[in-house]
Amino acid sequence: MPRRSRENLGIYAPRTSRRPTDIPNRGPGTPSTGGGDKFESWTELPLDPSSGWSITSGDNATAIGATIAKVGDELHFTAPSAIGMRIQGSQMRGMFMARSIHLKPWIQSGVTMPDSQAVNQFQPEAFHLKIQVEFATSSGGPILGGTVSGADGHYLTCMVGLAGYGADQSGSPNATGYLWSAAQVLKAAGGDPASSTNVNMYQSGYKSYFTNSGIQGGQKWANMQSGGGAAAHDALVYATSPLKKGDSTLPGNIQAGSYSTTVPFSTMATLGHQLHDNATKLSNQGIQKFWHIALWFGTHTNTGGSGQIRIRSIKYVLQPIQGRVDLS
Repeated sequence: MPRRSRENLGIYAPRTSRRPTDIPNRGPGTPSTGGGDKFESWTELPLDPSSGWSITSGDNATAIGATIAKVGDELHFTAPSAIGMRIQGSQMRGMFMARSIHLKPWIQSGVTMPDSQAVNQFQPEAFHLKIQVEFATSSGGPILGGTVSGADGHYLTCMVGLAGYGADQSGSPNATGYLWSAAQVLKAAGGDPASSTNVNMYQSGYKSYFTNSGIQGGQKWANMQSGGGAAAHDALVYATSPLKKGDSTLPGNIQAGSYSTTVPFSTMATLGHQLHDNATKLSNQGIQKFWHIALWFGTHTNTGGSGQIRIRSIKYVLQPIQGRVDLS
């Protein structure tokens, strides 16, 4: 079961190890994995925007009165009229929703932190980060007209990933002076998804401050007409690789796109094997020191879109990884 959020990093109850019964405990003298033998569960994040999130509204989102709100058991982004809300590079004309507290991955994963590291420093060889956003797909797909009369969600996009800053944001991150990378889904075709069989209606994959063309279609989403069955896509996923080629000053690898939350090992949608943009440097303490889990809502380009994006859950896990040396 998902565990209570540890983001405020207060006093925690003792953690327990959850190991498969067919794996023996380590014997005397066996090297530590670096992360011990603990297995972390998903941490569910609240869908209420006022609960630990910082919200920034770009100029065009503000101009049309776009909103992010909890509606029943879902999070809804609503664009009541069509306008370009491009999210690209340093431009953020839509809406940005970031966790107010930055990640402290050594503490949150339970991995012993060497003296050479900072508590906020991200080292993908020590822990694996995975973020998942599951959409409410009733009435067809993750992006649609919804309650907006005459809209179909065409050109709207949603992204989830990491926003990085060079300085501590003191609980109030915004969409200026940052770098970012994310998984993305775009409603790339018009029409009602509930009556469409177009496998390119939605395109998903990777987008970052430095990369704008990492998405592709080819997959049906849940509740489209004659949708893709049990393996129909219903979620975005963003994950770090456990290895990187260089030292902490060089880029890390990321894989991002969409998949089904109901069928394990089924097809993921992303552009090729889209692993990195050759520029996002997760571990470089000289550039981006503080990373926040974040979502973006808007349009992929300057072409205007209107409609709704509906989210059922947002969760993440920081999982300890077997290390090359004992970090304890």
